[in-house]
Amino acid sequence: MRKLLLGLLAAILVVNAWAGPDNNSLIVGATQEPDNLNQWEGSADTKENALSLFFLGLTYFDNTSTLQAGLATEVPTQANGRIRITGSVAGGDFRQEVDWTIRDDANWSDGTPITSDDVAFTFEVQTHPLIPVSSTAFSGLVEEIVVVDAKNFTVVFGSPNLFSTSPGGKIGLARFGDIAPKHVWEPIFRDAVAAAEADSANANSIITQQFIGAQPATSAQGPLVTSGAFVIDEWQFNQFLRGVANDNFVFGRPKLDTIQVQYIVDQNTLQANIFNGTLDASDDISLAGVDPEELRAQSGGAFEVLVTPSGFIEHINVNLHPTCQDAVDLQLGDKRTRQALIQAINRAELHGTVFPGSVLSTSFVVAGDVGFLPETQEAWPYNPDAARALLADLGWADSDGDGILDRTTDDGRKVDFVIEHVATSAQFRQDTQAFLERDLALVGIGLSIVSQPGSVVFAAPFIQHAAECSWRHLFEFAEAAGLGESPFDPLSLQLDGRLISNADNAFGGNNVGGINVPALQTLFQQAESAFDTSERAAIVEEMQRIVLEELPIIPLYERTQNVTFKTGVQNYGQLTPLTKTIFFNPWEWCWEGVSC
Repeated sequence: MRKLLLGLLAAILVVNAWAGPDNNSLIVGATQEPDNLNQWEGSADTKENALSLFFLGLTYFDNTSTLQAGLATEVPTQANGRIRITGSVAGGDFRQEVDWTIRDDANWSDGTPITSDDVAFTFEVQTHPLIPVSSTAFSGLVEEIVVVDAKNFTVVFGSPNLFSTSPGGKIGLARFGDIAPKHVWEPIFRDAVAAAEADSANANSIITQQFIGAQPATSAQGPLVTSGAFVIDEWQFNQFLRGVANDNFVFGRPKLDTIQVQYIVDQNTLQANIFNGTLDASDDISLAGVDPEELRAQSGGAFEVLVTPSGFIEHINVNLHPTCQDAVDLQLGDKRTRQALIQAINRAELHGTVFPGSVLSTSFVVAGDVGFLPETQEAWPYNPDAARALLADLGWADSDGDGILDRTTDDGRKVDFVIEHVATSAQFRQDTQAFLERDLALVGIGLSIVSQPGSVVFAAPFIQHAAECSWRHLFEFAEAAGLGESPFDPLSLQLDGRLISNADNAFGGNNVGGINVPALQTLFQQAESAFDTSERAAIVEEMQRIVLEELPIIPLYERTQNVTFKTGVQNYGQLTPLTKTIFFNPWEWCWEGVSC
C-alpha cells in the first residue's frame, strides 16, 4: 500500500486566491478537468461537477434522496395531476404527458427571464441530427415539447417513460442541466448548422469547432450567463476554474462569495495540498482509490473524511465496432475473447489493492438496487488456465516464442495479441494498468497502455469515435449503475443497441463501444413499459444473466467515494448516490460562524 508521506514529497500548490473563511471562499481540488463546458456534449463526471456550479435543473435530488423542485415550481406527479397517461402500448395509442411550470422568479444571471422558449430551443439542439450529443437516452423518448406560455410547457412521450427525471434530477433536455440560455446559444447554433449544411463533407468538424467548442463553452469566455448558484469569473485551462456568486439565483444569493476548482492532475500533489491546508476540500473524483483510513491518519483534526456509496461501477468498455479493424483483428467481437480476458484478470486481488473499500462486481447494477443478483459477485473467478484454453480455441498461439500470442488472419496477416488499455491518469487506474500488464502477460497477451487526462479521453472526438478506432480495444472508466432506475441508468444504456455512437448519428449516444446483443434489446423494450417495480426487477435479473455470458463490458468493482473538507465547512458532501454529483447543492455551502 502506498504510504502517504506526501507533505514531504510533493510540491506545494500556489493558488490564485486566499482559501478559507477570511474572504468567504472555497477552493476545491480536482484531478480531472473538462475540455469544455458545452451543455449538450460530454461524458465526464468532472464536467457535470463543474456545470452544476453554474446551472440548476428543473429538479434535483437532495441528500435524503428526495426529489426537489429547482427551476420548476413543483415536481410533477400523477397525484398533483402533472403526469397524465392515456391509451395503451398494446393498442398503439399510448400517450404520456408531463406538465412543467418554470418559477416566475427564475432568471438567467444577466436578469433575462428563463422561459419555455429556452426549453424548446435546448431540446431542438439536443435532438438535432448534426449535434453529437452524448446521451439521447431520455430525449429519444420525447415525442414533442408543447410550449403553453412563457412559463409553462408539456413534455409528451409517445412511449412509456418510467421516470419524470433521471438520476441527478435532470429531465434530459440537454446532457448537463435541463435548460440553456437561448439568447446566448441560438445565433451560435444557427450559424454552425448553416455552415455544416453548406459543407456536408466537413460537417462534423464544423459542428465541433463552431458549436461544441464555441466561446461560451471554453476557457476563452465560459458560461457567463448561467442559472445556477455561481457565474464564471475566470477559467485558466490546466489551472483553475473560478465562479462568483450569482445575485439572480432562484434560491437567493449563495452563502459563499467565491468558489474555485483547482485542477491538479497528480493525485499525490493534490493530497499534499489537502494536508497542508492549501485546499479547502476535494471533489468526489480526485481521491478515488485512496485508503480513507490513511487520509484520516493524516488529518490531525484539520479536515474531515467522508466515505459514501458512489453508485458507480468501474468497468472496462470493449470496442465491438465491426468498422474498427484493430478491434476485429483481436477478435473482440467473439464472446470467448472477452471471457478469456475476464478470467485472466485477478479481479479479487485487483479491486482490494487499487481501490480500498470497493466491492467486487460482475454486474451493471449496484448492490441492493432493483434486480441486483448477488451471485454476479462470484461469477468469472480468476482462472488463467481457462483463459489460455479459450484463446487456443480461437487460434492464438506463440508461434515465434516471444511470449506474446499471435495468429494469422484470413487475409494472411500476422497479428500479435497486444491489447490497448485506455484510462485517465488517476493513480488507481495507473495501478490497475500495472495489474493488467502482469496478469495478461501470464496468458500471452501484451498490454499497450494509454494514460491521459480526463479532458483528453472523455472529449467527444475520442470517447465517442471508437467506430473509427479513436480507442482501439479497451477503455476503462466508471459509470452510474442502478440507482433505482436500471435498466435505464447510464451504465445499462451503454448496452442499448439503439444508442450506438457512430457516423449515422453524428457520433452521439451512450453506447460508445458498439454493443449490440439482440436478447438485451428485447428486454430493453419489455422494460420500457414495466411500470411495476417487481416486473422490472425480473427483467433486470435476466439482463444480468445475459451480460454475464456475453460480457459486452467487463465489470471490475463497485466504487465508494472519498471526500475531504476542512473542519468548519458546512453542507459539503453527498450522503446518497442519487445526488450524482458532489456539487449538487453549492448554494448551501458555507463556513461555520462566517456565512452559515
